[in-house]
Amino acid sequence: FRRVLAAHRSTRQPSSLSSNTRLFRTRRPTRSGASSRHRRDRVPSEMITRWLLTALLLRPATGLAKGGFAATKPKKKTKKAPKAPKPLEPLPPGLDGVPPVSRFEVLNADGIKPQFTGAFLIEDESVADDLVKEFHGRPQLRGMVSNAANGEPVVDTSVKDSLEMSFPANDPSIAWRRYLLSLKAAMGLYLEDYPYAGAYGAFSITGRTNVQLYPPSGGYKTFHTERTGRGEPEGSRHLVFMTYLNDVTDAGGTEFCHQNLIVQPKKGLTLIWPADWTFTHRGVPSPTQEKIITTGWSRAAFRNQLQR
Repeated sequence: FRRVLAAHRSTRQPSSLSSNTRLFRTRRPTRSGASSRHRRDRVPSEMITRWLLTALLLRPATGLAKGGFAATKPKKKTKKAPKAPKPLEPLPPGLDGVPPVSRFEVLNADGIKPQFTGAFLIEDESVADDLVKEFHGRPQLRGMVSNAANGEPVVDTSVKDSLEMSFPANDPSIAWRRYLLSLKAAMGLYLEDYPYAGAYGAFSITGRTNVQLYPPSGGYKTFHTERTGRGEPEGSRHLVFMTYLNDVTDAGGTEFCHQNLIVQPKKGLTLIWPADWTFTHRGVPSPTQEKIITTGWSRAAFRNQLQR
């Protein structure tokens, strides 16, 4: 608009009339000898300028701002505070207590208990059975791994062959809430054995907890670690937990590379270990049996979070 207005003014003859009067007055007849082509060239710019100024002058008063014409500023939308989650109903009588959890001994091939690997047994098998029922009653997805070329998640059964679903930390199902009570009890025993593991704050789950079913000959077949990157939530993973939800007798264990350890699946057996490369591990496929587990991570709080 400014360029159009400037072009208009540069083509007009000087006059003592105001700019608005000059813009809207009747154009004088062309002087004798003036070029008709020059007159035709001026007409479009004058018409455009008049149209723009007329449109601006007829705008409602709300379109005016100090210092000249301006578009009405949109009102800022106030963000509504997020609604507090709906309180969960109490667990039914008889299911509201903490299921019994005890220490369980696992030894490596040298007959030695590996350091920093905790093993605990959820003695009430219904905790595992109910999670399996919940798994089969919900939609499942094929397990995915990161593409080595670009890091994008892909299905690659040569690396990981599984069906999976996940529980959010606030899932209201009775099966999940009973398992969470058992898991907190197991974590309490782990912190009794390794109290400095609690220096990062109280136990809290990061992200979602996965339930994974590995068919016969399936599994997470390559060695891997849980610290897969510096971003979140991987960057704040502190401890890993895994619970076997069924018994497997034909291979099917979990192999820890540096500990020279293979743990055989037992229903309710829960393992807890640090998330870093020192506990690189893989699944050992069973040629004849399926294996189902639940696994997730406890997060580490940073120093500035601990001081709040």
